[in-house]
Parts: sequence; C-alpha cells; structure tokens
Amino acid sequence: MDNQKEKSPTSRRKTVRVSKSLCEKEVASVQQRQATVIKCLQKLSIPCDATRVPTIAVLGSGGGNRAMVSLMGTLSEMKTQNLLDSILYLCGVSGSTWCMSALYKDKEWSSQVEETEKKMVKTLTSEKVSFLKILGRITEAAWDENCSLTDFWAGTLVYSFVKKEDKLHLSSNTDETMVNPYPIYAVVDKWRLNNKDQYDKGIWFEFTRHEAGYPGYGAFVDTSVFGSRLMAGEITESKKEMDMLYLQGLCGSAIGNMRHNIKFMIDWIIHSIFRGGTVELENRIMSFEKGVHCDCKHCTAVFLLLELHEAFNSGKDCKSILHSLMATQEGEGYKLMSDIFETWEEKIDEEQNILVSEITDFVCGTIQDNDVEGRKLLRKMCTLYTKWIWGTKFNFMRELLHPELPDELIQDETIHLIDAGLSNNCAYPLVLRAERNVKLILSFDFSEGDPFLTVRQAAEYSKKNNISFPFIPEVSEEEKACPSDCYIYRGKNTPTVMHFPLFNKVNCGDAEKIKKTWKIYTTARLQNYTKKEIEVLLAASKSNVRNNRDKIITEIKKQLPL
Repeated sequence: MDNQKEKSPTSRRKTVRVSKSLCEKEVASVQQRQATVIKCLQKLSIPCDATRVPTIAVLGSGGGNRAMVSLMGTLSEMKTQNLLDSILYLCGVSGSTWCMSALYKDKEWSSQVEETEKKMVKTLTSEKVSFLKILGRITEAAWDENCSLTDFWAGTLVYSFVKKEDKLHLSSNTDETMVNPYPIYAVVDKWRLNNKDQYDKGIWFEFTRHEAGYPGYGAFVDTSVFGSRLMAGEITESKKEMDMLYLQGLCGSAIGNMRHNIKFMIDWIIHSIFRGGTVELENRIMSFEKGVHCDCKHCTAVFLLLELHEAFNSGKDCKSILHSLMATQEGEGYKLMSDIFETWEEKIDEEQNILVSEITDFVCGTIQDNDVEGRKLLRKMCTLYTKWIWGTKFNFMRELLHPELPDELIQDETIHLIDAGLSNNCAYPLVLRAERNVKLILSFDFSEGDPFLTVRQAAEYSKKNNISFPFIPEVSEEEKACPSDCYIYRGKNTPTVMHFPLFNKVNCGDAEKIKKTWKIYTTARLQNYTKKEIEVLLAASKSNVRNNRDKIITEIKKQLPL
C-alpha cells in the first residue's frame, strides 16, 4: 500500500525549498555554461580559465511585441559579433519573455540564431491565428478554480501577437550541455506590489526551468509542480504545469491601457463566440486599435455592466450608468432596469449589491438564451474584470512554518502574479541576487517613455535593500528625448551596468526623428507589425550591439578577477 501511495500523482512529497542559495540544478547548469563562456572569451583574445570567469547577464526589458522583436535582433547581432556565448544569464520582462519562450523551444537556438530570426519573422508576418484554438483554450480555462484574466489574456491578445499556442512546459526546456544562456523569467506579486513599497524585495518572483519563487524571501518550489495545491510544503493536489503561452501571458500582462484591452477581449468573445461571428481575431485587433467596438445592444450592455461594477465598487454614482443600461433593454429588461433606477437611492449598500448581481445575471443571460456555457463564460470574465483578478495560482508556501518566512507569506491560499514591468521594466532585482554574482549587466531597454527610468529604479531598489549598485547621475530632459546608444555605469565593488536605449541619436537621428519612430512602435498599439516595420526594429536593435562591440569587450576585460 505504501508503494502504491508513493506512485500516486497526489502523493505527499516535498518540493519546496527555503533558502536564498541557488538550487543545485542551477549551479550545475551555470558551471556547464561557463565552459562555453571560456571558449568564447578566448576567441575574443580575452585570457580566461575556470578560475577567472566573469558572470555576464543580458536584461531584455518589457515592451510588448516591440520588445519581442528587439530582443531577437539584439541576440542575433550578439551572435554575429561573437558575443552571445559570453552570456551566462538571459533575463526578461514582459515582451522580452515572449521572445525567450520562442527561442528556448529550440535547444540549440544560440548556435543558429540567424535561422531562428528568420523563423520568427516568418511566424509574425505569415502565421494565422486559429479561432478554434482560442475558443477551446479559454473555455477550458474558465472552469478552473484559479482561472484569472491571465488565461483570457494569454489566449487572445498574447496569442494574436506571438502567433503560436506553445503548449510546452518551462520545466521541459532541458539543456544538458548549456549551449544557451540560462533563462530567467520575471513577474511580480500583485498583492505585495499594491501593499508594499515599490522597492520591497518581496515583490519580485522568478521562473527558471528548475524553480519558481520569491528570491527576496528565499522561498522556491519546483517549477514542474508550481500551480499544484500544497500544504506545509507537501503536495496535496497535483495540477498540470502551466504551459508556455500561459507564462507569456503572465509575464506580459501590462500592455497599454489594460482596461480598454480587457474590454476588447469581451467585445471579441461576444461578437465572435456567443453571436456566432466569423471575423478573424487579427481584424478585430485592427478595428480595436482605431477605437471601433461593436455597438450592438449586447456589447453596449456588457460594457455598461463593467462600468457599473467599477463605479459601485469604488463608491461612485451609478445612476447615469443605470439610465444608460435601461436604454439598451426592452420589455422585461427595461422594466427591471427602470424599477432599479427609480429606487436605487433608497437602497442601502447591501441591497444595492444584490441589485448589481441581479443586473449582471440578466445582462449575461441575454447574450444568447440557448448558450448556457457562453453565458457562464461571459459572467466569469465580467467577475474577473470587475475584481481585477490576474495570475491566480495556489500558494506553495501555505502553512509552511519557517523562521525565515513572514506570516503574511504563508496565510493566503492563493497568490496573484502580474507583469514585472509594473514595478521595473527591467528585471535588475533578479540578476542582482548576491548568489548569482553578476559582474556585468547588459541592459537592453526597449521601454517607451523615459529611457533612463529602469536604471534609476534599479539604483533606488539597490539603495533600499543594501545592494551594491553604481551611482546613476541625473539626466537632462534633452538627453531623455535624444539619448545616446550606450551608457556605462561603474562603481567600487558594484556590478558594471551597460545601458542601451532602443531608439537613440545614433540609429534614429535627432529628437524629432526619435519621437516619430516611437509613434510607430508605441506599446499601446495592438496591431501586428508589418514585415518592413519588423525589419526596422531588428536593424535598430542590432545597431546598438554592433556599434558598441568594442565597449562591451573592454568592459568584459575589466571584470576579470586579478
């Protein structure tokens, strides 16, 4: 009997580790990768051996599909310039993780980057999205108890960008020979981001092929069982490991105006699923970008319903929304809305809450009377939207009593993870872990807006958490509008940071030309890039590597231990 229990998928086995050290498998992978780094540096005439190997990390920032394409161009040019094999860690936020996920499907991508780049361009410009895949995916996800907006986001918006439903799992991205840099995917904890200081170490959460967890607390779980239900560090209910498309949605869940983006998804679901529409998703995205939504009474009523929930939950006046809702209804619906409208101000909060629930049931029920599954799916999404629920997974630290873990970390049944770009669009905290001993950080910043924000935030994070980091000087508004293509920040006993703004005076020209370029590649744009636009992005990101090759090599030499 005991042996049978051991083989059961829900048998109790410990998979949680509480320690700030690196896990044994990452240590082994890093040691394996160092052999490749040594060969690379020797080819660059940099004297190096097993006792003198500088730890170099590449950071790819967030930025939606702009970041996805730009990171591809960056890595491709690093290969051309014989620099890629010097990199030990590759760490991404948001859109950069979309690129990483695509790359690591191929166990030897870094040895054939040019071909990998061609495949990505072909996929982004030629592949068509599958309506049936989206429908099946989000319908299945909706019945999971931990379904969140991330499931819908991954299945619609992210899928429409990356053009692939990657069902592989992160833990299956094995790389025994470490041909490629060790990948790290960054997200942040939504509750801690909202309730702690922005620079609190406990905000950050990382995924590697081996572990997932909070490096600030030293709390990790095997990646293969992340999402399963655990109690006191033991599995009590096994769940399927999230696939890579979900991880892409999790990492890249803050693009443009998120409220509008979610409304787009609901619009699309109503129009294309419940009402039997056949419009291609990509066409819907193009329409959405221009501000065009379906204006039928069904869609209008749902959007008003969302506004009603938002207004009610934030204590705002609901009368005008109720009046507009009433105008979308006829017969029984009109009478219901009219009665509620007339008596609304007479009700106390508890009674108003019941009325909002009644309105929700009625509006969802009018989408298509004979589509029970469809109504449930829409109601689920409306609920998630109004409560703004993202990235829900079981808390692997639940009831895990340990002196190093604060009570707040072990009490909740679930955790909620979101795009790390909401804290810092470059994942400096993950490569600044003392255990990783990173000496040189190559930060390729594809962020829109202030091109120095991420590195300043990294400096502030380091200051508040007693981490060594170079001083970052103030920059003029003129410099922000027209930055150079490379900045080098050094300090005593700190890692060196090389910072590369995507669009700059070298690859674009003056401030006006940079501003014009950004208008084309704004993060708020939901329309896929044309082949020509992708080529321009690739060229810009490649130039930042090519033009600074000698500077990178010089900084590598400076990191060698004496």
